[in-house]
Amino acid sequence: MIDASRFTSVEELSRWQLDLDRRGLRATGSPAHEAYVSDLARRLVEIGGIDVRTEALPMRRWTPSSWGLEVEGAAVPVTSFVAYSGSTGADGVTGTLSREPEHGGIGVVDVPVAALPAVTFDRLDWDAPDLPVHAPGYDPAAPYARVWLSQDAMRDELARFAAAGAAGLVLVIDMPAEHVTGGYLLYDGVHRGLPALFVSREGGAQLRAAADRRAPARLVLDAVVQQVQTRNVLGLIPGASDELVVLQSHTDGPNGLEDNGPEAILAMATYLAGLPRTQLPRSVLVLLTTGHFAIEEAWGVESFLASHVDDLVPRIAAVLSLEHLGALPSRIDVERGVDVPDHEFGCVFASPHRALIDRVRAAVVRAEVTEAGVLRPYVPDTSGRSPDGMTWPGDGCAFWHAAGLPTANFITGPDYLFNVEPVMDFIDVAALRRQAIAFTEVVLELGAVPWAELHTRMLAASGT
Repeated sequence: MIDASRFTSVEELSRWQLDLDRRGLRATGSPAHEAYVSDLARRLVEIGGIDVRTEALPMRRWTPSSWGLEVEGAAVPVTSFVAYSGSTGADGVTGTLSREPEHGGIGVVDVPVAALPAVTFDRLDWDAPDLPVHAPGYDPAAPYARVWLSQDAMRDELARFAAAGAAGLVLVIDMPAEHVTGGYLLYDGVHRGLPALFVSREGGAQLRAAADRRAPARLVLDAVVQQVQTRNVLGLIPGASDELVVLQSHTDGPNGLEDNGPEAILAMATYLAGLPRTQLPRSVLVLLTTGHFAIEEAWGVESFLASHVDDLVPRIAAVLSLEHLGALPSRIDVERGVDVPDHEFGCVFASPHRALIDRVRAAVVRAEVTEAGVLRPYVPDTSGRSPDGMTWPGDGCAFWHAAGLPTANFITGPDYLFNVEPVMDFIDVAALRRQAIAFTEVVLELGAVPWAELHTRMLAASGT
């Protein structure tokens, strides 16, 4: 059992969390991001007993300097830019507003906020239909509505208008401006070559009417692309064995929730590094990766796996990836009248390894923050490398689909997750601490499970 009295206090975690939130947008490879990476590496060294190094990765960083939209000479409020979409230069581009793709035109497209019924997650649980057990008042038909669920639709529209030779695109998100202002979407970092902006539902009606009368517009998104380096941070805590349990999260993000996994992992590393080596059955590799918001999701993890395929990867017994801890409920749920729990819905995505599934489920129960859902991979893996053809939406996914490693990825996804705004009021630091303590215990438990047992795969429901 973890001695909670020796674990980083709520007060200290609150100071860490507030510092992270004040940093604001840490776009991959930006000066703000690199400063945070340096800070994390320094703090790991200061814990003591941890072998720390950084590994540089090259990337093409897209950085905007100004953006805006005018229709018939009047400014239209813009909530944010579409990250990595393209650049117009300082003068912008002009064209006729249109609801359909036109060469040289500026498109206007509605993006409904996608929703899934709550029961979708129940059906994905490894132990469905017996688990998870829900709190009173649970409604299986309640909509889980999040703007990030609409990103595939956004990608499709960008591709459709780019193929037609459009000069620009405006995506209208069906949410109030206060909920989406500063949204850092799309977060895959793909250079699309079509400058695009987001507006909220308040501006949508105005733009649709203007497009119907084919009004002239000017769109500005001035951005530069630079070749830079960004870094992964590796910290090795030696244990009784050279085999490894990996603790991973990503360091880039738009606010203090996305991603506060590194802050929890710093607290966990402090506790683990203070144990006698004999009490740490396997060594622990702290891996704080870049690249979640550049090139493709989990790029930093993929780069680590490729760089260490012959040395560190063969030693990995299991992986625990942590994202977005202590999150309070989404504002969109309150707006829609959904029965709101105390904390944002969270779950663990896990590879088909029973020894891992059981232990992370027990940890979520102990933390008493979210329900104990442990879900199977459900997203088709287009790379063709996944052992079961599937992956999941979370930064830890590549450990499974690229390397077939036993992996558990805790994640939440509130509507404010990708907003460039202060979110300290939406984070329950005491809950974050309970989660970090529970997952520290998982690290110790996984260290004691025999390699063969830990790597034994279950048969998925699909028969794979």
